[in-house]
Amino acid sequence: MASSIASSLAALLASALLATASTAAADPSPADRTLAQSLFEEGRKLMDAGRYEQACPRFADSQHLDPGGGTVLNLALCYEKLGALAMAYGTYNDALSFAIAEHRREREDFARQRIAALGPRVPRLTLHVAQALPGLVIQLDGNPLPASAWGIAAPVDPGRHTVDAQAPGFAAFQAILTLVEGQSRDLAVALAPEHAAQAPLGNGVAPPHVVKWRSPAFYALGGLAVASLATSVVTGVMALTTHNTVQQECSSDRDYCSSPGGPGDASRATTLAWVSTITLGGAVVAGVVAIVLPLAEHEVAGLGLGRNGALLSLAY
Repeated sequence: MASSIASSLAALLASALLATASTAAADPSPADRTLAQSLFEEGRKLMDAGRYEQACPRFADSQHLDPGGGTVLNLALCYEKLGALAMAYGTYNDALSFAIAEHRREREDFARQRIAALGPRVPRLTLHVAQALPGLVIQLDGNPLPASAWGIAAPVDPGRHTVDAQAPGFAAFQAILTLVEGQSRDLAVALAPEHAAQAPLGNGVAPPHVVKWRSPAFYALGGLAVASLATSVVTGVMALTTHNTVQQECSSDRDYCSSPGGPGDASRATTLAWVSTITLGGAVVAGVVAIVLPLAEHEVAGLGLGRNGALLSLAY
């Protein structure tokens, strides 16, 4: 689903920009109104059928031809169904403006509810430019970002994103990262001088590498094994001490003990011996399971300079 969403974002973004700018358009002609209505009805059919990638452009084109609060609200809902949360969030804000202007309270309330619900879910990406180089061009998923957007926590859709940067005399920069719902990420965009990219470095890229470490379960089981072993040792010593006392105070068949507490001591010694044995077994089992647990893995970033530029690969 994520890949299909990513493949359609470019077309949807263009449609969204047209829809957002539509409020300033001239009054539509009768032909435009008719076509807009047909597009809207087709969009509704496609959305009802769950074909959101095809429905959203219909709504966007309809909104461009004949702007209306109902159309833009359906467009926002379509983007949300598609999983394009950032586009849905912005379009719901457009729908809210239409609803207020048209005095449609029910649409206004619905738009406000969706804005409040989507706000915390929309990922945000902040690009920090180390140096504003002359001629620097930064693109997010192939779309140029104006300098005013640098350093701003911009809403983006969940999924994989690519940041490209170029400037005359500097090696090209590329970062690939994946954001999930509700995540905020910061990315430093720093270009290396072009001559630094000429040194042969194999394939020029240090790929992401995997770091392995013991999982929390290992330490939990290890702690349990240590605690069980300690309990086994303590209860074993207590059982042995009590047993020795019983042997000294009681006859071999335990029918007579010089101390009134002798029979009770004998029973306690047996109980402590069982506890010691059971906890020792638990310690062995917990220790073996902890040792055979597989190592946890985590893929971390790799950074390298190649002949054609700089590539920063981020993986989490």
